[in-house]
Amino acid sequence: MNLHDLVYLSREDLIPTLRGTRRPVFFLGTMNLKSRNLYGGAIVCPVKDTFADASEFRQIPDNQEVFVDTETQQSLVVELLEQVEAENEAIPTYHFQQLAEDNEAIAAEIDRVELRDPVLATPMLPPNTIVYVLQGKQQIAKFNESKVQASNTVEMVLAVVRLTQVQTDLVISINAPVAVASQSSEAIDVSPPVTLTDVHNEMDALLRELQIKDWQLFG
Repeated sequence: MNLHDLVYLSREDLIPTLRGTRRPVFFLGTMNLKSRNLYGGAIVCPVKDTFADASEFRQIPDNQEVFVDTETQQSLVVELLEQVEAENEAIPTYHFQQLAEDNEAIAAEIDRVELRDPVLATPMLPPNTIVYVLQGKQQIAKFNESKVQASNTVEMVLAVVRLTQVQTDLVISINAPVAVASQSSEAIDVSPPVTLTDVHNEMDALLRELQIKDWQLFG
């Protein structure tokens, strides 16, 4: 699922999803999080309650879970990918670059990469889990708009959770437009603004509560 291909839906379009099955809600500061079942319940993690499941409105690849927020134009993408041969900081760098290519970004920049202690970052997962968190930005246009005149700068926090026992890279990306081109259709849509601190808080909360309920998901 490419960022520029995401359909930005109205609140009215999302009423069926927002009125769906109620799940536990907890709070992080002013952020309301709701436990969501991914991949048929094999994986569970918290997601902001303003995020809607994009699969309700368009086809999503089987290895992905995609959520969108119509108020902030944020998106959250979870992907199950075969473990790449890269090591150390090259692991998140590889996935970030692949995402930039998929998004047809006209520019991409990595700001920093952190190796996290899995005991603290992902306490619900095995202690041999490898966790990297990357902060970067990409310049992306929506699917039907000029890449030069209507490209938006999107801040991105990308986490790679390497599950070595099943040779899988669980890649999670949360992003938010921070510099919207005046000719972009999002110029009138993004409200309220989302800060990079908000995105980091969302990612940290998701990782802390990330659980794998059924390891048979990985074959």
